[in-house]
Amino acid sequence: MGGVVVTPLSIHEQRQLVRHLLDDSSASDAPTAYYALFYDPARSQLFTNLDKAGRVTGFVGRFQTGIDLFRPLVTLCCRSAETAADLLEQALSPGRPYILFANINQLPLVGGSLHIENQRLLHIFQLDVTRFRPEINVLVRTKKTADGLPRCEIESNGQRAVAGVNWQSPAFAEIYVYTDAAVRQRGWGQSVASAVTQAVLDEGRIPIYLVENDNEASQNLAEKLGYTNTGAKQVFADVVYQGHPGKKE
Repeated sequence: MGGVVVTPLSIHEQRQLVRHLLDDSSASDAPTAYYALFYDPARSQLFTNLDKAGRVTGFVGRFQTGIDLFRPLVTLCCRSAETAADLLEQALSPGRPYILFANINQLPLVGGSLHIENQRLLHIFQLDVTRFRPEINVLVRTKKTADGLPRCEIESNGQRAVAGVNWQSPAFAEIYVYTDAAVRQRGWGQSVASAVTQAVLDEGRIPIYLVENDNEASQNLAEKLGYTNTGAKQVFADVVYQGHPGKKE
C-alpha cells in the first residue's frame, strides 16, 4: 500500500511541501508548477501523499478556472500509479468530468482511474533570447487585460490577429496567438507574437509557447521568433473519473 493521504493543511502549507517535486525554473515543469504553486489559492485544492518519513511523494491538484466553469482542471505530479490512484480518489468524484492538464510523464499513471477523451499533446517551446529579434509593426496595439496581462492586437476591416498571455508565474509566461483565417498570410500573427514576447521579456519573465503536435504553422511561427522545442510535452484532455482501479468490482 502507499503512504498515508492527508489533506488538513492550508493550501499555502501544502504548496511549500510539494515544491521539491517541481522545478519552477524549468519550462518542462512550468505549466504544472503554475497551477500547483501560484494559481489563485481561493480556487485551488491540493491533495498530498506522505511517506513514512513525512515527505511528500506526490500530489493531485484540482482548480476552478475560466477554461470551463463546470469542469475543474486537474494536474498532478506522482511517482507511482498507486500514489496517483489514491490521490485521485481523494480529489475527484466518480462519474464527473474534468480537464486533465499535466506533464506527459504522468499519463501512464492515471489510465486506471480516468477515462480519457479528446487528448491533445502540446510541445513546450521556450524562447531562446539570443535568437529573438523583435519586429516593429506600427499596426500593433499593445494593452493590458483586466488581469494585468499583456495583449497585442492588429485589427483592420473586421479582421484581426491577437497574441496574449494565458498565465504567468514568477519565472515564465505562456503566450497564445490567434489569427483570423482571412489574414493568415500577411505576417500579422508573427507581428503580434513578437510584440507579446517582448512584453513578457520586459516584465522579467521567460516566454513559453505550447503548440499542438500537428500544428505545423504554429511550430514554424515559434521557430521564426526564436523559440526552441524543449522536448517536454504537456497533455490537455477531457477526462471522466472512473474510481479507484484497485476498488472496482
